[in-house]
Amino acid sequence: MLSLALAHLAVLTAVFASPVSLDRRGLSLERVPAIAPGNACDGFGAGAFDTAYNFTLSAFNSTLDLKGEQLVLGQAGAIDGASFAVLSTFKSYHYDDFPSLSLLQGGLKPDGDRPGSAGEVADGTEPGFIIEDNPPAPAPIYCGLASTSAHGGGTGNPQLAVNHDADSFSLCRTGTEATAQVNVVYKPTPDNFDKYIYDSCYPVKLEMVGLTD
Repeated sequence: MLSLALAHLAVLTAVFASPVSLDRRGLSLERVPAIAPGNACDGFGAGAFDTAYNFTLSAFNSTLDLKGEQLVLGQAGAIDGASFAVLSTFKSYHYDDFPSLSLLQGGLKPDGDRPGSAGEVADGTEPGFIIEDNPPAPAPIYCGLASTSAHGGGTGNPQLAVNHDADSFSLCRTGTEATAQVNVVYKPTPDNFDKYIYDSCYPVKLEMVGLTD
């Protein structure tokens, strides 16, 4: 009889528990589904995930002791029926048309009034997005890495990796004028066709904000 009563108590506890539960890494289990990650997370171990919802990105540089820079989708040109975007600091691009991002089986998508998707990322380039009514499937190249410590070059938030690499992002100025965007670049190089000023680049980690308690 006692064991039956304890069983009922366990069921009631589960029913009336808080709707947002956390796993051992501090990640919201509602925002990070319990699905085995795909190829984008190969080699990262048990703390990796390739699906998560409703987060923002912040660029953090522990060597400069800076607070994370809020990132938004900055402008990167347009063609008929579509526009292109990159990850820019909010300080350099004061618009936020896509208030959050989602990671779907390794593909990065902006959440906003118009659909979009992130494409492949080559060395020396800015991770980019296309915004259009019927965007292509996002490239399955991104992975989230849970962090349990603020001593590993971050604040404890999960970090975003691309091409199996979370350590090669930088923030770079795109011009000398005060209004120039400051954009995220993957493995910056001096040979960048004047897309950004190489000497202005400094390394950052891309942190996924909103997935921890």
